Amino acid sequence: MYKIGDFASILNTSVRTLRYYDEIDLIKPKEIDLFTGYRYYSKDQINDFQIIMLLKEAGFSLEEIKNNKDNFSEELMLKKKNELLKEITNIKTKIKQIDYLRSYITNGKIVLEKEKTNKNNMVLRR
Repeated sequence: MYKIGDFASILNTSVRTLRYYDEIDLIKPKEIDLFTGYRYYSKDQINDFQIIMLLKEAGFSLEEIKNNKDNFSEELMLKKKNELLKEITNIKTKIKQIDYLRSYITNGKIVLEKEKTNKNNMVLRR
């Protein structure tokens, strides 16, 4: 069994994170000393914590991880994948909008009806 500080050190995380995860019932200590209040974690919980971190990196919220801790499925993973693909599409749309607006910047302002002159000094309107 590992004291919380040792466990945090092994996992390269903070004691504060472990206490928070305990508070939200994400990963509970295996034992809590009734006299000292020390939290103790077991070796098998290292794997549990690493899975939580991988799921977080994959875009799952702590609540999603907690609610599905023992119930992850192919369907749930595909649902998360589709959510992330939708986010990518939304971000690409925003990037296109930024590029569009950049072409209308004049003297620090966005002017949608700006005039440009071509090589023959003719005024062109967009």
